[in-house]
Amino acid sequence: MPSHLPSPLSDTLIDPTRRRLALSAPLALVLGACGGGGGGSSSSSDTGSTSGGSSGGSTGGTTAGTVLGTDASGADVAPPTTTLVGAWRLETGANAIDTAAALTHHRLAVALGTGAVSSGSASLVVGATVAGRTEVSLAGSTVVVLQAEALGLTVTSTLPATARLELALSGSGTQTVTVHSEQDYRLALEGVTLASTDGPALNLQSRQRAFVVLTGSNTLSDSSTYTARTGPDGSAMDLKAALFAEGPLLLSGTGSLAITSAAKHGLASDAHVRLSSGTLNVQAVKKDGVRANHAFVMDGGSLTVTTPAGKGIKVEGKEDATAAVGFIAINAGTLVITSHDKAITASWEGAEDGSTSATTDDPDPRVTINGGTLTITTTGTPFEDTNLTDGDSSLSPEGIEGKSSVTINGGTLVINTTDDAINAGKAIVINGGRILARASRNDAIDSNGTLTLNGGLVIADGASGAEGGLDCDNNTFTVTGGTFIGLGGRNSSVTASAATQNCVTLRTVPAGLLVLRDANGKPAFAFTMPRAASAVVLSSPLLQTGISLTPVSGGTLAAGGAEFNALVQNAGTHSGGAALASAVTIAARVTAF
Repeated sequence: MPSHLPSPLSDTLIDPTRRRLALSAPLALVLGACGGGGGGSSSSSDTGSTSGGSSGGSTGGTTAGTVLGTDASGADVAPPTTTLVGAWRLETGANAIDTAAALTHHRLAVALGTGAVSSGSASLVVGATVAGRTEVSLAGSTVVVLQAEALGLTVTSTLPATARLELALSGSGTQTVTVHSEQDYRLALEGVTLASTDGPALNLQSRQRAFVVLTGSNTLSDSSTYTARTGPDGSAMDLKAALFAEGPLLLSGTGSLAITSAAKHGLASDAHVRLSSGTLNVQAVKKDGVRANHAFVMDGGSLTVTTPAGKGIKVEGKEDATAAVGFIAINAGTLVITSHDKAITASWEGAEDGSTSATTDDPDPRVTINGGTLTITTTGTPFEDTNLTDGDSSLSPEGIEGKSSVTINGGTLVINTTDDAINAGKAIVINGGRILARASRNDAIDSNGTLTLNGGLVIADGASGAEGGLDCDNNTFTVTGGTFIGLGGRNSSVTASAATQNCVTLRTVPAGLLVLRDANGKPAFAFTMPRAASAVVLSSPLLQTGISLTPVSGGTLAAGGAEFNALVQNAGTHSGGAALASAVTIAARVTAF
């Protein structure tokens, strides 16, 4: 028979008046360094089962769903280099221990609306509830304790490593559910509506992995009130988000989860966050949508983040003499971010964030996009605070930022920002994918070190004046493949000695259709300019040495070819229009009209 947790828990959970979450181009993957699951929970878990839903991949091969590109024949291209830090493969976020071996999970179900506790395992025995305390035993020993307290329900598991907990929540409640576990555990959300009136909705205080499996529709929300609380050892609990985990947070499933935070981050982990499947919608009114210390990895699923005052996804990074990490890897899935501040940032900066004088324990704050569909919008107005005596109030609403590097190997990215659409401290490498990067007040693609374009389709639409489409601060600008255009007030110069594919530059190009065509009207490049630009740089494999081309504005482009945001590949014949300059024969790596 199920046990029932008495008042105050059952009453306050049931009564909210009591005050107690296209175009595809061949991709050649050349990872370069530049300087400057869907499993739902089972009803019974007495037999061995995996830790549920999250796919961490392995230290070899690729993560499921990862797009790593193709060669000219269409065959998959594997990365020629692998960066391993501890158990992590930084290029994809693969981590073997995120996919646990088959283990027994003992299911314990809690109905939040009634306080009923029942066992889905023949081995777990639920005892009577006395003074709000329910003990659950395995082979005669107490292994799980559920305690109804003034601030909510606390679940403590001491199950051994060979027999782990599956905590299944359902129903509605208005108090925090706190979990302590000595081992990795599964948290099944099965139609939960948890609107906390004080503090986080889910407070996962275990440093072990929490495999969160979604079934049906689930919602979590916190309160603007966060009463301090202490852990079993008497130390103050860290309460950072509506859904907060001290350990790794691995989400999967066939269901959905909506998280709303009034006061803190939406979802946060003091370790890492991985999304493998399921649908997440995260809104944080005052802070960031998703926060993690070590990594954010997306292997699939759908994630929508809305932050009217904060950042979308931020990974802080932590020093570690053995395995320091602080990276972001997006392999597959659908990601939509609308943020006031930065949308995606691997933010570690040793000078600001380091606590030791050594740099060997610093993480590599890189961002890698291997696949997926990303739609990013930032809304804040960029501002640089020059008076830091009263604190730094600067705002830099960039789209994708890696304090070390940003590498794009695949996927479809549409980025509209006020500050840089893509920014990196040392290097930006684009090997593939379809990318529209548009910045209204700054550079579209901006590397403070080197810039390398090896493949893909890239539209870099930057601001006018001193800003532009493609900027690498006079560092090496390498072009070996792909089709791209950079437009704006200016662009960095392609390094001819580092280019193996021909490029063209133009000045003062009007809005409308821009075509580079030969004497027969066959286009080598076609793009509809969204506005006039003082400077344009472009490249395509069709810009072959020895052909004579004329830049033309306007006219008519015959049907044919594939289009990505007004960039046309294999365009039909072009006629009419006004020549912007006389015909020039392509004879060098960089040709100026």
